[in-house]
Amino acid sequence: MGNFVLFLFAIAIAIPSQSAGVAAGSTELNSLRQQGMGAYQQGDYVGALGIFRQVIAADPSDIVAYNLSGNCSLHLKDYPSAVDSFRHALQLRPDEYHNLAGLIHAYTLAGMTPEGDELRQHILDLAHAGKLPDTFNYVFDSFDVGSQKVEVAEFPKIQGYYGERYRFKVFNNTGKEIFCVTLESDALDQPAWAKKHPKEATAGGRQFSLDGYAHDAHTSYGFYDAEPRYEQVRDEAKQVIAANKQPISKLTYPSPQPIPGEKD
Repeated sequence: MGNFVLFLFAIAIAIPSQSAGVAAGSTELNSLRQQGMGAYQQGDYVGALGIFRQVIAADPSDIVAYNLSGNCSLHLKDYPSAVDSFRHALQLRPDEYHNLAGLIHAYTLAGMTPEGDELRQHILDLAHAGKLPDTFNYVFDSFDVGSQKVEVAEFPKIQGYYGERYRFKVFNNTGKEIFCVTLESDALDQPAWAKKHPKEATAGGRQFSLDGYAHDAHTSYGFYDAEPRYEQVRDEAKQVIAANKQPISKLTYPSPQPIPGEKD
């Protein structure tokens, strides 16, 4: 989340305010934005939210302040407020992808299933029409495994070295990400698979694998000669997270490694 928030904040500084109470592009308003961003980066989501609400009051057209307010509310588990903030941002700029991802994340964690399903279909329509970045992903499911919380992101487009389709991020009871399970289609594996399955490869098929990532290890749990249904992947990921599915291979790291998505 951090990289796109910094990107949005840079945009915010460049957008002149149209508020009557604070002069357009004023030092005062930009100072508020900087204070809000500083509080956000330090994890003071209550303080940051209060500041961004001041920015919105001064400049109701500031889409970035709405976005960051929504992200603060997500961190604070105030999902109705997050939904409200992301909806306001999308009213200002329909289909802006940061806020699409934020809104469906809020719907998912709030248990607003019908709204989430409808927005998910709209997102997939946009992706199929090429109107979203190749790296775009969004959280559309969540569940518990024991005391651990799991959030699931979908990548509409298979791309890049790892070619992720689903990413299951696992959090402990303090909210720290401790593990990640992915359904991925590694670019390195595809040529050899295509030689063995030329008909499927010609039709656009790919090999997939179920992998686990911790700070000290990468574990493989199985391969698929075609893309499995999400329900199957979800069930198998639950077994992995509960330590009920045995790995087929494991690579340990000499030093801690980042977990996929940990710094998104």
